Amino acid sequence: MGQRGCSGSTSPAGRVSFAGAMTRAEAPREVLELVARLMRLLLAGDHPTCALLRDQYARATIRQVTLAGVGFFVDFEVPAESARTAPEKFTGGDVNIQVDGVEHGAGCLLFVRDGVLSMLEGYTYGEEWPEHAVVRELRDAVPIVPGDDGLPRRSR
Repeated sequence: MGQRGCSGSTSPAGRVSFAGAMTRAEAPREVLELVARLMRLLLAGDHPTCALLRDQYARATIRQVTLAGVGFFVDFEVPAESARTAPEKFTGGDVNIQVDGVEHGAGCLLFVRDGVLSMLEGYTYGEEWPEHAVVRELRDAVPIVPGDDGLPRRSR
């Protein structure tokens, strides 16, 4: 992924060359809507950790959105009194994201740090992420679940 926090501009084609960090209020509506859709898929499932993370997400706020040319980062802020996961650090989940104008599609990863939702990363496979992305389809969702050893587990 590109550098976080860089300032930049939008090309005439509506693609982000390097935008920087922004508040939720400043973020493109399309990114915020996609985040909501992705989080429902990434936190689905019967695993107890998914239930705990769903509760965290319901109480969380988006602290910052960063557009990074080939994707985006969304940083969450979870209330301090929220129950924590065990293990406290893991990364995982995946959704195949089909976006108009992005030939090879996109994907995502969800990060848990210190036992709470930390960040969602959306990325392309080297292509630019459109600022006003039109998502055609979300498919092949794999919810985030810590492996028995605390490492991410992806089952396909």
